[in-house]
Amino acid sequence: MKLAQRLLFVCAAAVLAHAAGCGKIKLDSTDAVVAAPDHHKIVLENDAVRVLEATVPLHSKEPPHTHFWPSVFFEQTSGKDEPWKTVNIRWSQGGPSKGYESADRDRHNLLVELKNTDCAPAPNPALPDTDAVKIHDPNMTVVLENEYVRVLSVTIPPGGREPWHTHTWPAVVIYFRLPPSQRFTADGKKTAREELKQLQVTYDPNGQPLHSIENLGTFPYQAYRVELKPLTK
Repeated sequence: MKLAQRLLFVCAAAVLAHAAGCGKIKLDSTDAVVAAPDHHKIVLENDAVRVLEATVPLHSKEPPHTHFWPSVFFEQTSGKDEPWKTVNIRWSQGGPSKGYESADRDRHNLLVELKNTDCAPAPNPALPDTDAVKIHDPNMTVVLENEYVRVLSVTIPPGGREPWHTHTWPAVVIYFRLPPSQRFTADGKKTAREELKQLQVTYDPNGQPLHSIENLGTFPYQAYRVELKPLTK
C-alpha cells in the first residue's frame, strides 16, 4: 500500500472513530476478521474487548486489513512446534496493515483489542492495599501499563503458593498452559484445577476477592491478566 493511501486509510479510521462517539468505534469491511478471515479467529468477544488469535504461516499471503481498536499484543517468539512457550508483550495502536505477500516466517499472535479506548481514562483510580501489585510479591509483576490497561504476569514456581491478594479491575485472563493447582479463598474453601494443556482465554468482569493459588505441578504456573482500568463515559 502506497504512503498516501496508507495515510488516507488512517485518517478515515480516525474520523469514523471520533464521529461515532465514546465507546462507539465502528468497523467496516476492512476489519481484520472480515478482510483476512483465514488469519484472524475470534477467541473471545464482549462489549469491552475482542480477543483475536492471528496466524500467518511461512510463505503464505495475508490480505491488507485494519485493526480498528488498540490492543495488548502477545507475539509468540518460540518456534512453531512450541506454541506460546515464549512471548513478547507490547501495546499496539492498531490501524491499517498491508499484510504479507509471502510471510517471512511463521507468525502466531494474540491480540486483546480494547473497544472503549475512545473514552477518557478515569483519573487516578484507587486500589486497595491487598492489590496484587501493592503487596510487592516478586512473582506478580507489571509487564505493560498505560492509561487504559495494566498487564500482570503471575508466576508461581512448582510447589509454591501466592500471598493472599485481590484483583479490583475487570480483566482478560490468558493461560497458555497450566500445571495442576488449587485455589484458596477467604471463606476457607479450596478449589482444585487440573492441568491445562492448551490456550485458554477468559473474561473476569468483576475482579477477584481475597484469594491465593498453589502450584501442585512440576513446572511453573504462568498466567497473564490484562486488567482494564476505569473509564469516564
